[in-house]
Amino acid sequence: MTARKILTGLAVALLAFGTTRIVLAGRWYRIPQNGMYPGLPAGSYLLVRPNAYRAPSDVRRGDIVVFERTENAARYVFIWRVIGLPGDAVQVRDRRVAVNGSELPRQRLRDDAAVTVFRESNGEASYEVAYPTNAEAPDPPAVSQTLQTDQFFVLGDNRYNALDSRYSGPVLFQSIIGKMVWAP
Repeated sequence: MTARKILTGLAVALLAFGTTRIVLAGRWYRIPQNGMYPGLPAGSYLLVRPNAYRAPSDVRRGDIVVFERTENAARYVFIWRVIGLPGDAVQVRDRRVAVNGSELPRQRLRDDAAVTVFRESNGEASYEVAYPTNAEAPDPPAVSQTLQTDQFFVLGDNRYNALDSRYSGPVLFQSIIGKMVWAP
């Protein structure tokens, strides 16, 4: 057997081991509703890496996080996108989202059923968000908040169809149980 075949076989084995480790160590979640539409519509599955963050500074803008929250003595799991990091001042009003005084830029992409889809940028992250095409849709609550050292502001990508930080406040670092690593 040649050295090249040995190295190729070793590389394939390492790749297979790494992929298997991620799939087996990860956990699958299903999106129950359209709050993360258009990227993750209702019924989508995503692979989540548990305990993906060692410290609040590991979380990045645009990450899709899975976290737990207790409401009315029941434990719920939520999946939303990180918009604001510890120390950030976040303002959400009508169809505008601003972080540290700068409105997040959006580029209109398409109309899709009853929503208009935009490409939104937040730092190095870029992703699609949806707003209702109907201008008369009632606006979610306006929020203006400065985040503490262990808090994150999260929003659903379907901005008028998500019970996110605008309704329930910031997410604490210790309640984050994982980060999305892949969605088929």
